[in-house]
Formats: sequence, C-alpha cells, structure tokens
Amino acid sequence: MTASVHGLTGMVIGALLPPYFAVPLAFISHFVYDSLPHYGISEKSRDKSRKYKTIVTFDTLFALSFAAISAYLNKWSMFWVGWVAYSPDFMWVYEYFTNNKKLYMKPRSAFAKFHKRIQKHERPSGIYIEIAILLMLLPLVIHLLSK
Repeated sequence: MTASVHGLTGMVIGALLPPYFAVPLAFISHFVYDSLPHYGISEKSRDKSRKYKTIVTFDTLFALSFAAISAYLNKWSMFWVGWVAYSPDFMWVYEYFTNNKKLYMKPRSAFAKFHKRIQKHERPSGIYIEIAILLMLLPLVIHLLSK
C-alpha cells in the first residue's frame, strides 16, 4: 500500500482511539493493508519505471503534507499514530539506501521476508483499490483535523 493509505489510516485510528489501543492497531493495520491487493509493479521494473517513481514521489509528498498539517494543528495523536501505521515501511527505506539506491532488493531479515511475502497481491490495477480507500479516508481525516 502507499504511504498515504497507511498514514491516513493511522491518523484516523489516532484520532478515534486512546493511544494504548491506537498504536498497536495502527501497526497491525499496516500488515492488513499490505495483504490486500494494492499498487505495485514487478520489482525488477521499479528502477526503470518513471511512472512508478512518480507515483511513489507524489504519494510520499501527499502523506508528508498530512503529517505536517497534523503537527501544525497540534493533532499529535493523529501525527504519531499515522507514523506508527507507516513505520513497517521504514525497513524498505533503509534497504533502499543500503542497497545502492536500487528499488529491487532481496530481503535480508526475517521481518523483511515476512513483510515482502504478504505483499503478493501487488499489481498495477491495485492503484484503483488504493484510490478508493483514499477517497473514503480523505474526508474523514479532513473532518478530524478540523475538530
């Protein structure tokens, strides 16, 4: 799933639940989403695909903008729980920078292998599922930020 879907889901969870429920639920939500069909292309194509890199860049900026807005509005529970929901993907960022900035990488740790294995439903058409989820989350997040 994209950073936006993970982050906005965490923000909703953080706004609606106390931290002792929100933090573990947000973390678990990451793996639930990653096990669903979602956007992705073959790993070997990622380094060459401008479209893939454009989507990832736009998505990252979109997610970071909501993180910045929540911090600016002092919605700290939404801010931090949003990061918790995204946090398992920090592993991929680490792998990218320690793998000569290649998007095709072989997972090294047991956690990375598990995380990669559950993402077996990645496909280009998965973008439509992610857009549908975002369209449901976006009005809710905007509403919760305005409270």
